[in-house]
Amino acid sequence: MAGKNSNIWNAFLRIYIGLFFLYAAHFKLNPAFFAGLHNKLAYYANHDPLWFYGIFLSRVAVPNAFLFAILIVMGELFAGIFLTAGFITRIAAFTAIFLNLNYLFAMYWISPSELGINLTFIVCELVIIFTDSGKTLGIDALF
Repeated sequence: MAGKNSNIWNAFLRIYIGLFFLYAAHFKLNPAFFAGLHNKLAYYANHDPLWFYGIFLSRVAVPNAFLFAILIVMGELFAGIFLTAGFITRIAAFTAIFLNLNYLFAMYWISPSELGINLTFIVCELVIIFTDSGKTLGIDALF
């Protein structure tokens, strides 16, 4: 019985993370996000104490800010839809980890909450991967 209960809780965790990504993506589906990402990335690049990530931001992300805006929105929508539905859950969770790692590297120095929320989400996404939570209350159960 304990195993069945943990599967349900893992599914709820997966659905919560998926809904969180959908909620975050819905705020980015406006022209202000696409127009303002260049300045935001430049700010992160100039203040980031992680030298390697600051270089990545300034040399790759800032010059291609519009492309990165599209990739961020697509990644959050992909992770959100597929985690919520429990379909190709492990791939969606890896996508979510990739997003959270990038958010962590870019913003961890801003406040302890930025560090905490991204680390917490990464741990939750690892739980989703290793427990195969898409097989409970998800489309992955059909395969």
